[in-house]
Amino acid sequence: MKSILLTRPLLDSFNTRNILRKYGYKVFIEPVFTIKYLNPDISAHEFDVVISTSKNSIKAFSQICKVDDFPIITVGNSTMQAAKNLGFSDIISADSNVDGLISFIKAHYSNAVKFLYIRGQEVSCDLKKRLSEEDFNVREVVLYKTIIKRSLTNRCKNLLLDGKIDSVAFFSSQTARVFCSLVLKSGLSPVMN
Repeated sequence: MKSILLTRPLLDSFNTRNILRKYGYKVFIEPVFTIKYLNPDISAHEFDVVISTSKNSIKAFSQICKVDDFPIITVGNSTMQAAKNLGFSDIISADSNVDGLISFIKAHYSNAVKFLYIRGQEVSCDLKKRLSEEDFNVREVVLYKTIIKRSLTNRCKNLLLDGKIDSVAFFSSQTARVFCSLVLKSGLSPVMN
């Protein structure tokens, strides 16, 4: 039986684990970070449309603002589905990456629209800057931050040392970087082939 290590936060890993088990995988979970939701003040009168590039920003937004009051543009379908699952209904997915999202906004919205970009503390692309360069009015609000683990658990170290993990799944470049740094910190890089 093939084994796989999931590195996402616990709740996200549970969903993925259940799917992988159906395909015969032995699944281990080792979250390399946790999500801390923040509670900034967001005035509904300051924007017309919400932009989201992550499921975590949608989750945080649903805790702050009344669901279904605002149209939401998501970068992809998984973020759109997360918004639907939380009760939002006026959602459009750019079904792309950040470049596709920017192209979508340029094609479908005027510069008079006020956007609220909800995001985490760490981002891979400065979306606000890129949209502002196109003369769009964008306010960004940080709704969550990631708390990075300081070390791998002893269980995970032992699984890696004993060769009981065939592969590791990463869902973001940040997660891969964090995991690799924890492996190096633990002195396990020789066993990672």
